[in-house]
Amino acid sequence: MSNDNADLLRILNQALSAEYGTLYLLPRHMAEIEDEEIKRQLHLIGEVELEHAEKTAQMIVSLGGEPTDDLINLRPRKDLKEILEVHLQGEREAIDIYGRALAVCGDPDICKQIEAIRREEEGHQRLIQRTLDRVTSSQA
Repeated sequence: MSNDNADLLRILNQALSAEYGTLYLLPRHMAEIEDEEIKRQLHLIGEVELEHAEKTAQMIVSLGGEPTDDLINLRPRKDLKEILEVHLQGEREAIDIYGRALAVCGDPDICKQIEAIRREEEGHQRLIQRTLDRVTSSQA
């Protein structure tokens, strides 16, 4: 296995851990949120994150790797602003991880899949940031 392939597999497994982490936290956070529109938005994000996890695991397998995850230190929050901040940070981390994967990706088909996932994460980041801005301004 080439170093680039090994690096890509390591990074994709980091992405898989991030996706699984989001899937673990979202239902717990949604249970704490009273705003139905925010809950709906997070639910839709969760559906896409599940697709990301599935696609990422499939890419790992297609590259000859074994999907793994590391879900330590996941702590659900109760405050709406904290919940949104945690998910915003998660989207930023996912964008970074998928960007690093693109930097070492040599397979054009896998690169397209990674780029598509990264664009969706960027959309999630914008949505959560707008929601956080709205929540923060209404609490001021």
